[in-house]
Amino acid sequence: PPQLGNPASPEGAMQASVKQLIEADINRLPAWISVGAVVAALLLQAYLPLFFSYANTVDFPLLITIYLTLLRRSPIVGLLIGLGIGLAQDSLSHGPIGLYGIIKTVIGYVCSSFTLILAVEPLFTRLVLVLAFYLIHQASFWGMQRVLLGQPVDFVWRRTAVLALVNCLIAALLYRFLDRFRQRI
Repeated sequence: PPQLGNPASPEGAMQASVKQLIEADINRLPAWISVGAVVAALLLQAYLPLFFSYANTVDFPLLITIYLTLLRRSPIVGLLIGLGIGLAQDSLSHGPIGLYGIIKTVIGYVCSSFTLILAVEPLFTRLVLVLAFYLIHQASFWGMQRVLLGQPVDFVWRRTAVLALVNCLIAALLYRFLDRFRQRI
């Protein structure tokens, strides 16, 4: 007979992992914290480079997009989060409107889709996703600049890889901070 209550049995282990996925879904960030995090990320991205030239290395709106979409289990909600943050970032940047909107919309959708197949609660999993999505974001941005805008832009893989690691470090600190505000519903 199957031992559903025993985590050592395959059925019990599967039940425990499903329970973990379900429980992870009932943790939410209050709306005012979410909005505050988005506004802070956009303002930091727009104004911090005016005072510190190296502040351009961290993509705060991307980190917030990833964090907020990982909290949701709906690709449509992830798509809308990415769209909103991307278009807001476009409006504050000096580049053409739509580049960040398109890229962050796709990243929000794909990131939320991963929550349906992966347990994204562990910090390590989230950091691997940040690394991957940062590289995808930069490669997509480069490709759109070259193909859609016809701008001769060089893509430096080494620099991008180092910046991806820097963004992972910032994401680890940021996500730990934001996790303190999560509430069980």
